[in-house]
Amino acid sequence: MGSFVDIIFLMILVAFIITRLYSVFGSNGSEEKVRVIVKPLDKNAEKKLMENISKVIKESNKNDNKADIVDFDSLSEPEKSLAKIPNFNKETFLRGACRVFEMVLQAFSSGNITGIKELVNKKIWEAFNQVINFRKENNLSSEVDFICFDKSEIKEVKLLKNSAKIVVEFVSEQINILRNEKGEVIEGDENFVQKITDIWTFERTLNAKNNQWVLVSTKKSA
Repeated sequence: MGSFVDIIFLMILVAFIITRLYSVFGSNGSEEKVRVIVKPLDKNAEKKLMENISKVIKESNKNDNKADIVDFDSLSEPEKSLAKIPNFNKETFLRGACRVFEMVLQAFSSGNITGIKELVNKKIWEAFNQVINFRKENNLSSEVDFICFDKSEIKEVKLLKNSAKIVVEFVSEQINILRNEKGEVIEGDENFVQKITDIWTFERTLNAKNNQWVLVSTKKSA
């Protein structure tokens, strides 16, 4: 009975994440608040789940954004910088950035980040792995209950010679818990919802054929 329940749970989780990832940086769907509870899975379940995520990411990256049509002279300086990015659409980008935020949060909490490797740079990847390895070595498990976004906003745009960087501020409501090997809560509170501000930086080349944004920096804001 236990294995059957695990299979049903995995199918539901995979279906949910595939639905979310299909529109990464390309969906025109309406915004909605979502509630995602992520808990550690067994190794076989994690492997199968992340294999499915990886396949969906590759498919979603084939979709091009529809660029904004704007009056350039009427734009502010940050908006002018955005207008210089090929095939860029602000609303589509922010929707995609929120999807990536949720996906990275889920993968990092579950302890298996294989499925998000194409969406983060080497520095972020190594930093995530260090934390995950520390948790494993100390028999710790992480859980995150993502409630909703309060805000997602572009704060800064940097145009370099061959690339563009966009700094996004995410304000979200979450419940974060860390448990020891006995399942006891050693950090966080199951009944306390935190309002957390994250500053993430995304980067992509200015090659019109490549619309892939990569996460290159993450930090918390006080």
